[in-house]
Amino acid sequence: MRFAACSPRMTPSSARSWSSTVASLRKASDGCLAGGREAFGHFERYVNLLFCLTVAHGDAAIHLSRNRSQPLGAVLTGGHDPRGRPVVRLADGRFLRLVTRVRLDPSSGGALRVDTQSWQYQTAMGDDSWVFRADYSRARSAAARSPSGHLHVHGSLRQPAALRAKQPLGRVHFPCRQPTLEAVVVLLADEFGVPTNAPHDVWRAAVAEHEAKSARLFDL
Repeated sequence: MRFAACSPRMTPSSARSWSSTVASLRKASDGCLAGGREAFGHFERYVNLLFCLTVAHGDAAIHLSRNRSQPLGAVLTGGHDPRGRPVVRLADGRFLRLVTRVRLDPSSGGALRVDTQSWQYQTAMGDDSWVFRADYSRARSAAARSPSGHLHVHGSLRQPAALRAKQPLGRVHFPCRQPTLEAVVVLLADEFGVPTNAPHDVWRAAVAEHEAKSARLFDL
């Protein structure tokens, strides 16, 4: 199923439309935290609305897929590329590769949990055009070489001698606690100049309200 991330009727000058979107975002966020099978749909709607408010292009798409053989799990991906690559088209014409695996945790009363998540900013649909990437894995052990949440940067150092021999900067795992989707939209807007759809005060208030809630989906 394909969902449009932004409606052309929603413009920065339409305060009523944005107010309705923010209210829907709040309802979807609460539904995610409530758990149960309906949490999957709430999660899909929440992510679509979050990107609609912020950095998504008008024809972007984000969708959630479920497998009947795994009723407690689902995968959320970008869906812009007709070839099936999991990318979200952004308002600057670039792309965010997005793959999030979620599941219901029976030991926590059916709470929704993020098992793995990866988002990658790239200049084209192909992975070789990436700029930075964040990865998270709940199952990564404490003894693993890389932290459960980490950031990669595709570039080169002005002080290359600081790296080990033959180690590119893009292979360095910079630790980050929880690479939430709220964090990446703020990063894209503030540091990379990706245009946002809603006015600054609208989307920033929404992100501030919901980021801590979303971080709870990463809790053990």
